[in-house]
This record gives sequence, C-alpha cells and structure tokens, in this order.
Amino acid sequence: MTYKPFNVIITHLPSPHARWKIASFMRKTAGYFYITEYSSNVVLGKVKDPIAAAEALASNLTPSSPFLRFIPVLEVRSPRLREVKQAVEELLSKQGEGSFAIRLDGHLEDEEGRLMSRRDSIVMLAEGIERKVDLENPDVIVYVKVVRFRGRWVAAIYVGSPKHILSVAKLPQ
Repeated sequence: MTYKPFNVIITHLPSPHARWKIASFMRKTAGYFYITEYSSNVVLGKVKDPIAAAEALASNLTPSSPFLRFIPVLEVRSPRLREVKQAVEELLSKQGEGSFAIRLDGHLEDEEGRLMSRRDSIVMLAEGIERKVDLENPDVIVYVKVVRFRGRWVAAIYVGSPKHILSVAKLPQ
C-alpha cells in the first residue's frame, strides 16, 4: 500500500468555524478523521477508508450539513498528465465493466510543466480507454482534482462509483 498524504477532499461554505464543524461531523459520522491541510473553504484530510467514509456520510448528510462536497481520494500524484493517466489506467483496471466519464477540476501539466487546457487533458486521459463514454449516468467516474498541498500542486484522483462523490447541493430539499 502506498502512502497518501490525504485521502479525502471536503469543500464547504466560508465560515469562521467551518474547520471545527467539518472535523466534528466527520469524527461523529466516519470515526477517525485528521485534517492534513486547510485553506479557505477546502479541507484535505485522512480517514481510515475513504469509501466507507463516503457511505457513512451518504446516510447522514442533510442540507444543513457543513459540507458542499465530499470527494474520496484513491491516489495522489504529480499534476503531470503522464502520471495522472498511469494512475487512472491502474485504477480503472480494478473496476468492473461499464461506461465511464471523466471530470477534471483544475489543470494538468504537459511533459515540460506547462498548463494544458482542461479539454485537451480530458481527451488525452480518455485516449485508449476501451469503455463506452456516458456523461449523464456513468457506471464509473474518473474524478481528478488539482489542489495545493504543502506548497505544491498535486492531482487527487478518484476512480469508482459516482455515488461516493457526495454533494449537499444534490440532496432533496
């Protein structure tokens, strides 16, 4: 098992007590939770199992929860397209058959370290994947979010069921 500096990303509305509310809610719902990085309205944290945490949170989230979005993270890599593509292919090989979609939040880098357009990055990530693309209702979602961690940019990667990416905005009101 490889070391991951964080395995969940939580976004929230700005609030003076947001970090405390997030940590308290996570500890009550998912058990162990540790904040590894915090900036404005993004929390990078560690839980024992990000998928189990997503499942526990799914049944406890309400519109008044302190979250906007919860994203499990299975891999943390450099934001270079080559490294992200390698991780995505490895993680996809562990998933069953079915359709997929790619969501990219941020910009990846080419081999020289130049920022790429999101569209070009998505096209290159999808290149060579032998699955049907379904943007509306995919069986597997490839979610890549580029975040700042301890002074450098990293790509946080999740490949799995879309139901594990939680959004309070999508809850029934």
